[in-house]
Amino acid sequence: MANSDLIASLVKGSEIVKLVGFSDNGIKSSEIMTAMNLKAPTCYSLLRTLVACGFLEKRNGRFYLGNELILLTKKQSNSSFLAKVETELMALYQKLSRGTVIFAVPGLDGILQTHRISFDRPGVIQHLDSEPMHPYASAAGLVYLAFLTDEMTVLRVNERWPFADFGSHLWKSREALNKYLDQVRKTQIAVSPFEKDVYLRISAPVLDQTGKLIAAAGASIPAQLMKNKNMETIQKEVSHSAAMIAAALA
Repeated sequence: MANSDLIASLVKGSEIVKLVGFSDNGIKSSEIMTAMNLKAPTCYSLLRTLVACGFLEKRNGRFYLGNELILLTKKQSNSSFLAKVETELMALYQKLSRGTVIFAVPGLDGILQTHRISFDRPGVIQHLDSEPMHPYASAAGLVYLAFLTDEMTVLRVNERWPFADFGSHLWKSREALNKYLDQVRKTQIAVSPFEKDVYLRISAPVLDQTGKLIAAAGASIPAQLMKNKNMETIQKEVSHSAAMIAAALA
């Protein structure tokens, strides 16, 4: 029989990922079972494995493609999406005065910086090896927390970055943090409230058509160089870059 040496569970898993990927608004486990003629225990085991590996995520009882697939796509350096990312980062960098611009993607337990253009290497797009960013202190990290919806990822983030160890000295209480995250969700912009006298750090979310966080685009500007630009202008520029990247994704 052709392809008789293939591993059946891997084949089924890849077919589930494709099925979820082609769904417009996510898909229920019962719909997956019906479409693929799977028994419930087999389907649930495959789904749990795919979620644990980051290839799928579950939100409001429906399955969507997971963040790990986004991380894998960044390896495709010739993709039109990453080409647009780099174009927008360069455009944003050119609007700033000796600032730094960044692009970061959600990982399994935090947000990871993958691209940067900094004033010490002007005009050079640095490709980083998925450097973790502080979720409670960085603007990109706050964007990540604001739009984090997957329950399993929330648990992993809390385990990797316990609030008591990494966030309480900054935010004093979870209530204060949650109030700020509500504001980020409404305005779709995050401004790190820490060390504003040294650096201004701003990030905006890159969202897909379902409102899922795909990435964050941001800028960091030395406070002493803010004389020629006001906060509102920079926020608009960062938001514009994030919107343009989201449009390329769509």
